[in-house]
Amino acid sequence: MKTMLLSKRWWLYFLLLFVIWYPVSVLLFTYYELTGNPYTYIVSNIFTPLWFLFVGFLYFRKARNDWSARFVTAFGWIFLTFLLEVLLVEPVYGYSWEIILNLEVLVSNWINVVAVLVAGVAAQMPGTLPPTPQDKIQDVIENGPKGR
Repeated sequence: MKTMLLSKRWWLYFLLLFVIWYPVSVLLFTYYELTGNPYTYIVSNIFTPLWFLFVGFLYFRKARNDWSARFVTAFGWIFLTFLLEVLLVEPVYGYSWEIILNLEVLVSNWINVVAVLVAGVAAQMPGTLPPTPQDKIQDVIENGPKGR
């Protein structure tokens, strides 16, 4: 499927990614800071790549899915995530935007890039999703009811 790399779908899925991810991350971080619960720290570190993997998989099911599209999506979503985090860090946390842009934070996001790339590969594999009711209806329309 050849389409534009930065389509409306690309932007909508990024918006879905960020609008869910950011508040959940803020809540997990706040809870961890208040309680010091180590399980919250683990969950917060697992949530982000799994969320990128899930949204990436949903995006690539019906989008252009080649290596260039995967890399543009992975690095584009990471870049936009950083940009929005930089804009939101002062109003949400009260810190300077410079706290976000450091080597440690940049290096720690390699797993999110890998998650989006893996999502693209997984979405391309045949049989990754069970048929939907719409697929069954279409099959009955085209081939008639089974058992005949």
